[in-house]
Parts: sequence; structure tokens; C-alpha cells
Amino acid sequence: MRTPLTVTMTTLVLLVAACGTPEQALDDPAQGDADREQHVDEGADERDGQAAEDTDAPDLGERCENPRDGYRIHYPEAWHTNEGEVTAPCQVFDVEVPQVEADTVMPLASSVLILTEDHRFDEMRALIEDDPATEVHDVVETEIGEREALRVDGVATGETYLAEGVEIHRTYVAFDDRTLVAASNDLGELDLDHRRELIRGMLATLEATDRSDEGRDDAAEGGEDPDEQPSAAPGEDDMAPVGDASRDPRSGGDGSGYLVDVRLGHHDGFSRLVLEFEASVPEFEVAPTDGPVRAHPSGEDLELAGEDFLEIVTSGTSVDLSGDEATRTYDGPDRFDGDGHPVVEVALSGDHHGVLTWVLGLGEQADFAVAELEDPARIVVDVIDEG
Repeated sequence: MRTPLTVTMTTLVLLVAACGTPEQALDDPAQGDADREQHVDEGADERDGQAAEDTDAPDLGERCENPRDGYRIHYPEAWHTNEGEVTAPCQVFDVEVPQVEADTVMPLASSVLILTEDHRFDEMRALIEDDPATEVHDVVETEIGEREALRVDGVATGETYLAEGVEIHRTYVAFDDRTLVAASNDLGELDLDHRRELIRGMLATLEATDRSDEGRDDAAEGGEDPDEQPSAAPGEDDMAPVGDASRDPRSGGDGSGYLVDVRLGHHDGFSRLVLEFEASVPEFEVAPTDGPVRAHPSGEDLELAGEDFLEIVTSGTSVDLSGDEATRTYDGPDRFDGDGHPVVEVALSGDHHGVLTWVLGLGEQADFAVAELEDPARIVVDVIDEG
């Protein structure tokens, strides 16, 4: 089963599991009073009074860049990062070369995982408190590299990919109108206290970079070059597939839209699923996935009908947290019946921490075409009836 794209992790789904042993011990980060911190929850540890590690420290002698999410960061010289052949580069950091499986969006193993949330920093506290996958023990307000930050410690509840009781740490930092998240857990031999301070040191080196190309190249997302997408895709009601059909993953989007409508239609030779968003199309990827289809973050089997499955993972959401109260922007059904040619059933499999996922159950393997439309903002997926 593929895992959600961006965020958080647990999306944060915290699909991470530490692997390997450091080739050499890393020195503790330097102490200092450069950072100001305020303990929000009782029981905050003294480690949260430490200053960010000096960016020139020899332990952080390597640097990488993620063009999709628009950041550059330093990491330990003896460590490795992913190159972006499956997922976006500069997200996975480990003492050994990260192995990112071809059928996943996020890695299956890492000592430190970095992702971005399409939520403002001031919205994150509510998401953290409402996360069913984590029993939060401690939240500390701080600054890292002149950025507002939250350092969060807790344990996994077993509601997602991490087993119950696994200790986890995440650091959230304000990043333009988004939030960048660095996460780790206590699996593996590298001490989690050490990883906490390593994350602090890495985030102290964080730099924003140009996202003008949106970073959506073939290597980063495994999809088509956005420059090759039609500048004016056919309208939603055109009775022809929206583009060339194959089983290759497709990606696109550059916004952070709220889902407002979902429609499934059946036409001569194909079925069409439309996800409509308010304002703009969020980042997305459409790709085949293996069953059984599981809900995020609970991990429960959705029991989605079909012999083959197609997954749409987006950085959108159906809940607007920008106001005083959470407002649901999509209140339609979370399941649709297909006619079996080729779509059997469609279901919402996750809307959690800024990752929205829909899955199509197909009667058999089928090619598909994808288009990104405007006015209104939509993702259109056409599944070809091979019969």
C-alpha cells in the first residue's frame, strides 16, 4: 500500500523506522542562550533550553536542497540523504543510504524525516492536539534560527504505522506561509535525545529557496514534467480522456486548496473522477497502489471493492482551520459506487494533517489520464475502459 505524500507524517504519518548505526559518534550540539523558549506543557526537559547547533560544526558538513518544497539544509557529514528518484530529494536522512521503495511516496526507513505542511504555523497546535496517532506528552515553544518553533514529544497510540508506545519527536518551524516538520522516533540504535538535538542543529541551517519551477520534476515525484502538460486541458464535460493514458504516476499542483466537491461520472470508454478545490489545486500525485486499501491514520481496512487500485494523494484538506472554529469545506459522501467499467468503487481513505487521499477500486488494471484544470480548480482523473 502506498503511503500519504507530505505531512505530516505520522504524515507525519511517521512511516519512519530508524535503521543502521552511526559510523562515528556525533558531538553534542553547542550550548548557549541564543534561543528563547517558553514551556507550554509541564514536564519539559532541560534539553529544550539548549541553543541551536553552530551551522559550521563539522557534524553538519553536508548540504542538500529540495526544489519542490523550496528549502536547503545542512546534515551530518557521515550521513546520507535521498536523491529524489522516487520522492522529493532532501527529505530522508540516515547513517546509511535511505531506501525508498518504488511503490511508496514516503520512505520506509530514516533517522530524520523532513516534510512540509500546507498549514500556517499558527494552525499547527490544533492539529497536534487532535492527532489520534500520537499521545502528546510535551510541547515547547521556542525559536530556531529566528523562526518560531514547536518541539513536540510523545508516544505513538498504535492508530497508524508505528506500534503503540513507540517514542516520537517532532519539531515544527514556521516556513513562509507553511510549516516545516522534522521528525524521528526511538526505533534503532541511535539515541532519540541525540536525534532531537541533531534536528535542532539541522533546522538552524534551514534556508528558503526558489520554488518557481515548483520542484515537480520527473525524479522528485516520478511523474511527468509539468512543462509537457497541456496549457489548456479539455473541459470537465468533454467526452474524451483529458490526456495520454498510461499506468505511470502523474503529479502536479502548487497550491494548498480546500476540497469542496467530488464527482464520479461514466462516459463512453472511460470513467471520470473530479476533485474540486477552493482557490487552487494542491500538490498531488496519482499512481497505482496495492491493496488492501487502509484508512489513514487508523490503518483499518476500508474494504474497498476492486481487483486493482489507483490512489490520489494531495496536500489538500476538507477542513478550514484558518478561522476561530474549524469549518468543513466538503460535506459530501466519502464513498461512490462505480459501474464496474472500469471503476467499481471510490472512497476517501484519509484526511489527516494536511494529506487528503482518495482511492479508486478498479475491476482490473487500467490505464489512466490526469489533468489539472482551473476556474474552478480541479484534479481530473480519467480511467480507461480497456474492454
